[in-house]
Amino acid sequence: MPGFTCCVPGCYNNSHRDKALHFYTFPKDEELRRLWLKNVSRAGVSGCFSTFQPTTGHRVCSEHFQGGRKSYLVRVPTIFPLRGVNDRPHGARPLPSDPTAAEELPSPVVNAVLPRS
Repeated sequence: MPGFTCCVPGCYNNSHRDKALHFYTFPKDEELRRLWLKNVSRAGVSGCFSTFQPTTGHRVCSEHFQGGRKSYLVRVPTIFPLRGVNDRPHGARPLPSDPTAAEELPSPVVNAVLPRS
């Protein structure tokens, strides 16, 4: 039986090993999809992820959602502990352990209120 692997860069959770996690497909709603792509850090980056277009096989695990689960109130993934670790040349910016490093890393979009269609 095929399983799922989280498509967030640096996350290696999979449905075979991590049975307590949930894996969510990218939303069809264009605005929500745009927010997910922005937060997952695959949209607008250079290199192999610059043209990333998620398919029905791409999943984001529940560890990236506040409270550990997607819900009506929590619709956008916002938890990315490895953000910025591998996307810069060595020595270009301070290491994430440096308190000033957080100021330079992009902030995820937190559960934006979207108009109903």
